[in-house]
Amino acid sequence: MYNEKAFNTWLAYIDAKKPCILATVLQKDTPKSDYEPKRMFISKDMMSIGSLGNTSVEQQVIEVARKKFNEKSASSETKIFSLEDGKEIHVFIDLFMPPIQVMIFGAGHDAIPVAKYSNALGLQTTVVDARPAFNSEENFPGTNRIIARENELEEKVMIDERTYVVVMNHHIKKDQDTLKFVLKSDALYVGVLGPRSRRVRMLEELQDEGVTFTEKELQKMHSPIGLDIGASTPEEIAISILGEIIAIRNGHTGGFLIGEEYIHRDSKERKEKENNMNIS
Repeated sequence: MYNEKAFNTWLAYIDAKKPCILATVLQKDTPKSDYEPKRMFISKDMMSIGSLGNTSVEQQVIEVARKKFNEKSASSETKIFSLEDGKEIHVFIDLFMPPIQVMIFGAGHDAIPVAKYSNALGLQTTVVDARPAFNSEENFPGTNRIIARENELEEKVMIDERTYVVVMNHHIKKDQDTLKFVLKSDALYVGVLGPRSRRVRMLEELQDEGVTFTEKELQKMHSPIGLDIGASTPEEIAISILGEIIAIRNGHTGGFLIGEEYIHRDSKERKEKENNMNIS
């Protein structure tokens, strides 16, 4: 019953779109009809429910879970743990991480391809703009749309640590009011359309109003926004913006791959581990 509670809690967390892990002991040689799976649920705040039948293995799985929750591109996997008697136990660590959210402030014509490509990438996409005629299903199909003025953001908009913000109101006062909200939020990334001079002007004017930001808050502000690919059309700019978001999500800088031995980071890290093992 306790392991059933672990499984049901895992399903509830997935339904609520909360990060979680379900660890299950694999018994390959045991008929399914005779096997009651040992399971342990682990939340991001390291609350655990259930048992894997071995305290040492449970502690190791919790450490694996802690690392996975903090990795940018972690995935589910089967881990093998050694027991004191020399036997091995196989544990499938099933990781659920809710999809990242791209939240676009501004529903102008150039926001349309950003939302379109974001949706195509499978990202949860939200558009925030007070104008129903612009922020419409026709312009932004398949997105979440929030009709809100800048003074209503705290009441109507929820931003968590998996949110990537794009500010493109094309109105300096609206952008400044938006920055007051998004830079103080848990957003991972705040991209702002426009040249560096515009960023400097906005922050200086906000400072004159008595609005300041910490160094940590300013570090997540990307302005000018996007990768340097020579983008000029709205579609190209959208690709540049989303390329930067993907790069940051995956811990990359967005440079050229030419001359690189490995295309994927995990291949490079795996090779480095092998080299270190050979040296030791």
